[in-house]
Amino acid sequence: MTRLLLTLAFLGLTAAAGAQSSTPPKSGAGRASAPAKQASAPATPADANGFRIGDVVEISTGQGWMKGTILSANGNVYRVRSQIGIDTTKLYPDEVRRIGPLTPKDRAAGQYNLHDAVQVNVNGAWVDGQIITVLGLEYEVQLPGRRTVWANAQTMRLGTAPPKPAAPKAGSPPKPGLTSCAGKIEGRYATTGAFGSMTITFRSGKAIMAALLGDDEQLECWMGGGRVYLHKPGESASQDVPLDINDDGTLQSPFGELKRKGS
Repeated sequence: MTRLLLTLAFLGLTAAAGAQSSTPPKSGAGRASAPAKQASAPATPADANGFRIGDVVEISTGQGWMKGTILSANGNVYRVRSQIGIDTTKLYPDEVRRIGPLTPKDRAAGQYNLHDAVQVNVNGAWVDGQIITVLGLEYEVQLPGRRTVWANAQTMRLGTAPPKPAAPKAGSPPKPGLTSCAGKIEGRYATTGAFGSMTITFRSGKAIMAALLGDDEQLECWMGGGRVYLHKPGESASQDVPLDINDDGTLQSPFGELKRKGS
């Protein structure tokens, strides 16, 4: 609705501007004067970390990483509006990451990406692995032999030969024992009167999470053990978003109860 109102307002302003300028003033012998060229505004310079006001970045939250737009900056401290419309203060490099390839400065600050091939110092020996979880500047790394270890920039470096990742198949449960939500949880669910807002539409085992900024995100919906799990294909199950199923059929999210609002 907000997007629709903004679009209608924009169209109205455009139409009004067009009506006012449809008959340009004339000069000289009845000829319309050429419009004066306006100088384009200079681009906002990037700060020492390579960010600009208005950049869309990823921020760390209690619900995992999500997109946000930089509103202001003071050194390494950024005021960011999250994709669910909440303004928050985040610190680089722990809680703010750029979208896209990391820069040398990001790497020097200890940032790595999910699925990066790395080497971890385990008991004095460098062991190849792959990052499967990102928590600030701490990383869970999958090692050979189904072992995992937590590491950071002091005990980890980029790998030279990435291990062959077993790509999870879309449509396969992220954890044993889970079943599809298809036919069990369907329709549009939204929070009511909670801090922040969240709207999720469930359709045939898929969950479309509405975003205030950028594109909506489509996830897979799985359930088991009294919970719903929103899973992004290709990512570790540790990155799933869990929602408790309440006795009355509502879903418990970090932003309050999600109630069924429509089909």
